[in-house]
Order: sequence, then C-alpha cells, then structure tokens
Amino acid sequence: MKSVDYIIVGQGLAGTLLAHDLIEQGHTLVVIDKDMKASASKVAAGLFNPVSMKRCIPTWNASVFLPFAIERYQQLEKKLDTSFLNLTPVLKVFSNDEVSKQWKVQYSNTDINQYITTFNKEEKFSYLKDSSGTAQIDPAGNLEVNKFLSSSREYFESIDSYINEVFDYKELNPETATYKDIVGQRVIFCEGFRVLQNPFFDFLPIRPTKGEVMKIRIPSLEKLDYILSAGIYVLPLGSYEYIVGATYNHKDMDDVVSESGLSFLIEGLNKILEADYELIDTNAGVRPTVKDRKPLLGLHPLLPKLGVFNGLGTRGVLIGPGLSAQFCTNLTTNANNSLVADNERVSRFFC
Repeated sequence: MKSVDYIIVGQGLAGTLLAHDLIEQGHTLVVIDKDMKASASKVAAGLFNPVSMKRCIPTWNASVFLPFAIERYQQLEKKLDTSFLNLTPVLKVFSNDEVSKQWKVQYSNTDINQYITTFNKEEKFSYLKDSSGTAQIDPAGNLEVNKFLSSSREYFESIDSYINEVFDYKELNPETATYKDIVGQRVIFCEGFRVLQNPFFDFLPIRPTKGEVMKIRIPSLEKLDYILSAGIYVLPLGSYEYIVGATYNHKDMDDVVSESGLSFLIEGLNKILEADYELIDTNAGVRPTVKDRKPLLGLHPLLPKLGVFNGLGTRGVLIGPGLSAQFCTNLTTNANNSLVADNERVSRFFC
C-alpha cells in the first residue's frame, strides 16, 4: 500500500493549482487524471480581467483575486521553468453610443476607474469597426492553460505523484480514503462538470455550459496589442493567428462545435472586424458553472475524508489561485476563515 496525505482526482485548472499548493506546504499526494474530450481546461483561452463587461463593474473580489493570481502564476512559471502567463490589455469595443456613455458614467461614479486606463476616440483603429469608441482595461491577459497543465503534469510525474487513468469510484472506500492500493488522509475531487457523475457529490448544483471557439488567421494583422471584447473575445496568438470565443451552450455537452455556435462567433466577429480573415479550426469544451455563479469548495457533509473543489466557471483563471490557496489552508489547518471555502455551502445542497 502507498500512503499519501491527499488524493486529487482531476488535473484541470482547479486540481493542478491545489496540487501545487499542497506540495509546497510539504504534503504528499497523488493526482489521478485521464485526458478526456470536452474538458474545459484543455481548450480554454484562459482569459482574465477584473471588469464585468455587461455592467462595467469590478468582478467579484477583483481587488483580492487579480494581484494574487498574477503573482501566483509568475511563481509557478519560475517553478516549472516555462512561461504561460501573458499580460495583455483588454480593449472593449462599444456596440453603440449608449453603451459608451454608460461606461463613462460608471467610470466617473464608481471605483472601476482603477481598471479602465483609457477611453479611446471613435474610429481610432483601422482594423476595427469602432464608431462608438473603445476602452482599455489593464491589468488583464490570459493564461495558456494547456501549457500550464502539461508542464505541471510533467512536474507531478517527475516526483512520482501522477497516475494516468480514469478514476473508478467503485474502488474507493470513502470511510478510509483508500483507493485501490493508495491510502490518503483525504480525497479531493476536482473533476469539472464530470462531478455530476460522481456518486458522492452528484447533489451539487453544477450546470454544465459548453463553450465553443474558433481559430482564425488575419493576413493583414501579425499580432494585436490587445485582447478584443465585444460580446465575443478575440485573443492574439501571434503569427497572424487568433482565437475567437466563446458561446454559452446549455444543451450539447460534447466537444463538437455546433452550426449555431459557429454562426454566433462569425456574426460577432464580423460586427467589429474590418479586416479579412480565414477560419482555421474550431474547438469546444464544457465549463463547470454553478447556478448561483459561486464556486464550490468544502468537505462532504457525511464523509469528511472526501472534499470537492469545483465550479470555477468562466473566471476560473482569475479566481482559481486565490481560492486554491484558501482551500489549502482550510484543509491543512482546519481553519474556516476564507471567502467561500466552507463546508456549509457544500452541505446546503445535500439532501
């Protein structure tokens, strides 16, 4: 039998961040994961910015989560000896003059001015349909999620802390946290939307949301200096290539981009882009969103050796590092002083 402090099931964004935190606190663990189609973390653009684009207000606890996330990812870049964090301003393209006016009112009357650095005049950018102007948001950017996950996986493998297999719930003794020949103090499930198939946490209010994206090539634009936002986003990859996303599909939970999803992306792009482009590829993944839009962290109400870290949703890259650090503290010290990492929230959905 192999003995570890923690068994982490799932190596998406949540499981990877938590594994790093626990290891750095001196704990032993094993991560169990199998590459699966439709995983949100595997296809995510990894965008982060501190502004809610619809209402022009700071996102939930942005003043806490944003600086923590940037610092944490930079630490992990050094640890893994690679780069995956890109700090790039977001350029909000106003759809009409009324939206532009609303943003300027918010800027004058709220603390959003700490994130909006510039309002640009109309038709400043030759490659954009920006007749109502734009606003620049900074700091913002994106995490190259796939690169972060793959480099982390190599690290976990190098310290003999990774098992490449589909987790078999029938092989788990929830009373003793024993899985096959591995004995842990706790098992933490970080499975994304697949937690709905988990017999121990299938009561959680996860609402899977499929996100569809497309990759394009713009021959006249080698690379933008911004991430564009206008109902869709346009993320520069370099070498004339860009990712355009994303849809919010609550019906189809596969990794196939639907005709309606592709049409939505093309129509949204055509509304803001003046330049010609070529479609290169499409992709899709399923996000583990929660009905009340708050993440789920805590222990099972009847099986205290089992825990869950899930529901990061569309802002997972931004809030994930801070929540992981809080959950790590809760797990290792039995403290309960965090923003959302508490058993009462998980227990509330148990029946």
